[in-house]
Amino acid sequence: MLPPQVAPFLLTLAISTLIGIGLRDYYESEKKFDTFGTVRTFVFLGMLGFMLYQIPGVGQIAFLLGMAAVVPFLLVYYSNKVHQKKSPGLIGVLIALLTYTTGPVALHQPHWFLVLFGVSILFILHSKGRIRQFTDRLETGEVVTACKFLAIAGVVLPLIPSLPPTSGAMGQIFTVLPVTPRQIWMAVVITTTISYLGYVLQTYLVPRKGMLLTGLIGGVYSSTVAVLVLAKKSKRHPGHDQEAAAAILLAVCMMYLRLLVLVSIFRISSALQVGPALLVLAGLAAGYAFWIRRDQSAAAVTPIPEAMPVEAPGEGPTPAEGEEPALHKNPLEINSALFFAVMFVAVSLATKYTLLYYKGMGLRMLSFLVGCSDITPFVVSVLQGNLGIGTSQILQAIIIASASNNLLKVAYTYMFGTRHTANLAAMGMIPLAVLSILYSVFFL
Repeated sequence: MLPPQVAPFLLTLAISTLIGIGLRDYYESEKKFDTFGTVRTFVFLGMLGFMLYQIPGVGQIAFLLGMAAVVPFLLVYYSNKVHQKKSPGLIGVLIALLTYTTGPVALHQPHWFLVLFGVSILFILHSKGRIRQFTDRLETGEVVTACKFLAIAGVVLPLIPSLPPTSGAMGQIFTVLPVTPRQIWMAVVITTTISYLGYVLQTYLVPRKGMLLTGLIGGVYSSTVAVLVLAKKSKRHPGHDQEAAAAILLAVCMMYLRLLVLVSIFRISSALQVGPALLVLAGLAAGYAFWIRRDQSAAAVTPIPEAMPVEAPGEGPTPAEGEEPALHKNPLEINSALFFAVMFVAVSLATKYTLLYYKGMGLRMLSFLVGCSDITPFVVSVLQGNLGIGTSQILQAIIIASASNNLLKVAYTYMFGTRHTANLAAMGMIPLAVLSILYSVFFL
């Protein structure tokens, strides 16, 4: 059995060495040679922080004094770098200080955390071009919107009461609603965050995308909108019907995965029950999509013109011209969040009274009807609303809504896409809808 200090010490040596090698490679790639020491310097920095922190009784003070002793050398290096090399960059100084802290981190945090720490330093260090491209595309208004939403989610959400008010006008309103104020805003925060992930991928990380990426990433944002966009693209790019149909099926695949994520967040025990079915449906959609794509690869087709970067709001074509502005709308905008909250409350109220007057059959009919629009408010409302229904009824409603939504996508594809694209997509989506209905009837 090794002494307990051995593993943290060796890990400190390894991470310090990797950081030193990564910084040297970065400077060589940038044709810069004004480095603060060599790889060994960074190894010694990590060892110094580790050993000083280990001094019995005064380790923490010794560690801080050691940092105070290292800082003047860093200042001399930086002053010379600025005055002689005319290079004000702080990367070498900051990474030296970060390397000095690896010892205490290895001693007090799980080993995976220090590995993540080192990998993060190297990833950021060697992603200069990608980070610059990303920030250049990022609009100031988007940053402000994201900051507002983080403040609302991180500050306001914890302050919202978990129990509804019992007096006044608000008390009368919440006696009718099957959801609490906390549940309403929690639904907004979670669903818009998932949509925002798709929005960032769609808008900034892969702004130039083909049809398949539009389907895959757009499905995270909104599978219904993605299908509408892809159907229109199939008309604008004749001869790519199979690729458009494959992308539509990938968007449907992402719908099932998104539903699984929502169920897992709000009812983790229910995810174990419905998860296999959703994964099978997602797998069938993806499998059929790649089968279509493989079949197309045997034929020679002209490539689709590379998609243009995302226009800023208010620029570019209008919806009537067939573009996809809906995929580029930030779901974290306050108006979008409030609209979802209103839809969530309305659907929750409709579900409550449908159950009150029409029982289980009414819920199944409502599930089918809401599939003709965005099903997310309905799915979240049945998952966390106080509706007095069992798990099987909740999952059955979600599966029926997804089946109905697939039929809506089929209709959109026939209305806005080419006939060949619609036929290929329908051959995948209609069987998925039928399988979903059969599963909800016989297995839930």
